[in-house]
Amino acid sequence: MADPKKKKSEEENEDEEFLEDELEFEFEESDDDDELSEDEAKKFVKDIADKLYIQERIIEGQKKIIEQYQNKINQLTQQQQSSSLEIALSQEETSYADIGGLDSVLEKIKHFEYGINCPYAYSSYGIDPPKGLLMYGPPGTGKTMVAKAMSNELDCWFLELPLSLIISKYVGEAEQNLEAAIESAKKKYKQTKKKVMLFVDEAEQMFRKKGSHNGHEVVDRCVNVWLRTMDGMGNNEGLIFVAATNYLEKIDDALLRAGRFDYVVEIPKPNLSGVEDIFFKQMDLKERKAGRDIYDVNDFAELSEMMYQRRMTGADIADVLKQASFNQIQYFMKSSADGKPMSKDELMIKDKDLMDVINLYARVKEEKKFVGFNV
Repeated sequence: MADPKKKKSEEENEDEEFLEDELEFEFEESDDDDELSEDEAKKFVKDIADKLYIQERIIEGQKKIIEQYQNKINQLTQQQQSSSLEIALSQEETSYADIGGLDSVLEKIKHFEYGINCPYAYSSYGIDPPKGLLMYGPPGTGKTMVAKAMSNELDCWFLELPLSLIISKYVGEAEQNLEAAIESAKKKYKQTKKKVMLFVDEAEQMFRKKGSHNGHEVVDRCVNVWLRTMDGMGNNEGLIFVAATNYLEKIDDALLRAGRFDYVVEIPKPNLSGVEDIFFKQMDLKERKAGRDIYDVNDFAELSEMMYQRRMTGADIADVLKQASFNQIQYFMKSSADGKPMSKDELMIKDKDLMDVINLYARVKEEKKFVGFNV
């Protein structure tokens, strides 16, 4: 019986000899008409080479097209990933107890909460609860702080949607960013079963009256996305809609209709008792954060009167305390450098320290714009 391995080896040798014979191509003159002349053979080889070259070029072009598509897919994937990283939901620690001078406002806010916590109370009277809350008032009166405190009281996620996150120079991307943020909120609700508050600060920027400014096409499309979401075109379960603006008159009228931002609350500048309440709560908040006594204030009423006369808002009062702390830090660093450590009493912020800041506040506030402070 023949050895299979030997037979296979003989067949491989025959194939190699055949290939060698084929490759040893010689052009010899012959009388046989079936054989190619040297010129014909060269032309034949050239035609084959040309065809191979064309095929290689086509393959290279296809590879480039595939590579371009792959790069585009990678870019889109990276954009989606970076967008999702920027959309950060938080759980706020601010409570209503930290907010001063807005007791009457907070009562109205709690009425809005009834519709979230007890919607059946409204349905029992054949009406729908308010869909969205819009707060308006001068800058620095505490609108954002109220929104954060409300999210804490309702035990829900807080998602602020700044205009810088939404607006894009690319056509169609702004509304896609807004839709992506809303979808992220819906997904978070499904995962955790905790509602999500969508908060838009400076709402006049995103929800301005249609056609009222340059670049209005982008803003108009964002308004349409928001309206579709509030109107329930698509599931909006678990979403709480809250916005704040300094200019109520600039908000698009379509957003103020029933079933949209139909609960509107003014956040005014504080009166004298409001200033006193804010002043006291801001000092208490900072001492709790620091874990020590910071202020040694004896003439609380006079300091409050000084701030009220200057029509300071809650943000201004918080900034007065911040500037007084900054001055103490400078004094502490200079004393340490001079080898004169400060005593515990000297580290305290006293009436005079606060009065100096209040008296110079208007000028200091303007100067701080040039040294990187948030005011």
